[in-house]
Amino acid sequence: MVKLRCSLDPAQEELLWWAGTLFAQEPGKKAAPLMGFEGYNICRAEKQADGVWRLVTRELTFYRDLKTGKIIDSWDNPLSGERNDVVQVANDPVNTVLNPPGRPFHMPWVEAGDQVMLTLNIPLAYPNPLQPDEFPAESSGPTYMGSEHFMFFAPRADLENPALKSVPVTYGWTRIGPWLPWMKLGMRPGNLLYIAQGNKRASVNELPADVQELVRSRYPEYARAPETWVQPNVTSWSYYKQLKQGAAAKQKQD
Repeated sequence: MVKLRCSLDPAQEELLWWAGTLFAQEPGKKAAPLMGFEGYNICRAEKQADGVWRLVTRELTFYRDLKTGKIIDSWDNPLSGERNDVVQVANDPVNTVLNPPGRPFHMPWVEAGDQVMLTLNIPLAYPNPLQPDEFPAESSGPTYMGSEHFMFFAPRADLENPALKSVPVTYGWTRIGPWLPWMKLGMRPGNLLYIAQGNKRASVNELPADVQELVRSRYPEYARAPETWVQPNVTSWSYYKQLKQGAAAKQKQD
């Protein structure tokens, strides 16, 4: 799993790229495409003395106009009729322990000819960083509810080759989650559906030119994986809260 997701070499960074479409799902309506998105996670794997593997990562995602393909900083929201300022995804850190002590670690591998397939289903439910009493326009409710679903595909010969520290991988990703905070839809009935695909890339230099430019100009630290393990992780919801609180503190000072 480490070879597939990242690399066995702690000095080697791996970039997992994705691109897809974001849909709105409302009760009684068919799913409606809202925008595209494209991003990546950059990772380094560390094996601890007790055999536990930790993935040290950060990730970016940019939202794109479906018609032009351009990265957008504002969005005409068809659900509310309002124009929203887009908050791109800039989560740091996004760290993971693959095999926590005391918990069995079984991967549901499926063999298909010369390929190996792996599906991971991750249900999510935890206290929402954006509580509705403090963030009525941005909060979907007291509890964040969602799920993520990954389907990985890799050559079996590469996975079993002891000379390889990392293997090429292609994958599909589906996510179901609440409205994004910056959409300001509150607890409106419905949710978002993310459908994407991706693969491993050697570096940021293999990404589209507009993504490379934004990394250089706005997010230079995201060209490399984090150097140290830090907790807690950052999500789009906790990141939005940080932005709001920072803006409020600056306004108070002014």
